Order: sequence, then structure tokens, then C-alpha cells
Amino acid sequence: MELEFRALIDAVVDAGLAPTHLDFHSLADGGRADILDLTVELAREYGLAVRVWLEPGRRKLRARACRWTTTPHGQHRIDLDGKPARFARLLRELPAGLSEWAVHPSLGDEESQAVGSLWRERQTDYEFLTSPAARDLILEEGIQVIDYRAMQRAWSGSGPIW
Repeated sequence: MELEFRALIDAVVDAGLAPTHLDFHSLADGGRADILDLTVELAREYGLAVRVWLEPGRRKLRARACRWTTTPHGQHRIDLDGKPARFARLLRELPAGLSEWAVHPSLGDEESQAVGSLWRERQTDYEFLTSPAARDLILEEGIQVIDYRAMQRAWSGSGPIW
């Protein structure tokens, strides 16, 4: 498994891309403790952050002195009716500290529609996130939006989170 993971990371780097973190997306924290351990070791070696979102994985990383683990926030599959109001409420309820709010914004164009059936859900994510109302709410709540580049710097010890 290690060889396959290394080959995947190397393929991304060899393609001229600059990865910031490792993430299993829908397979929660790698699915097994040994896979999570391997992922954390590879992340350290390659200077990457790791996206860990279940409490057992977050607890394990805190025990290993990985300072920056996030608190997942939000909800998957929010009903489209009233979604902007729900998103606004979630932003207002954001707890103090570092949180992750995972959304999948998309333009909803023809290409997006061809990719999958969730295009409308993703289009409404994009519409909210790029709206003046969202921008104003983020400013009003004092939320600082970051991406995984800041997490990568923190994990590698090369700088503060912001």
C-alpha cells in the first residue's frame, strides 16, 4: 500500500502540481488505523497536511502533537429550499477555533451537469459562497477563511496558520 500511495503523490508532483494535503474524501480517515498512520508519515515526509475529520483520527493526531486539527462543521446534503438561510445560520454558529466547512461549489454549467447528479446542489453552494450576503456575514462574524496551504505550513512547522 505504501508504494501505491507514494506513486500517487509522486504522479501529482511529477505533473507539475503542488499538493497541500492528503485526504481520503469519502473514506473516513483512511478507513483503518494503519492506513491513517501511513498517511500521516507520508504527509510528514512530503511536507503535507492531512485532512482528518472523525474524532478518533483527530484524537490520534492530537496525541502525536499535530497541532492543527479541524472541527468539522456544517452538514452534507442540505435541502435546496432555504439553503442560503441554513448556510448563514451555520456560519453564525461556527465555534471558536479552527473549523472545516466542506462544500463542493460548482458553476452548474453544462460540464458540471455532465459530471454528476449533484450539480444543482453544488451550484447553490457556489451561489451562496460567492454572494455579497456571505461575504458580509463572514466579515460581520470575524471569520478568517483559509485553505490547506495555511494548514500545510502549520503541519510542516514552517509558519503560523495565518
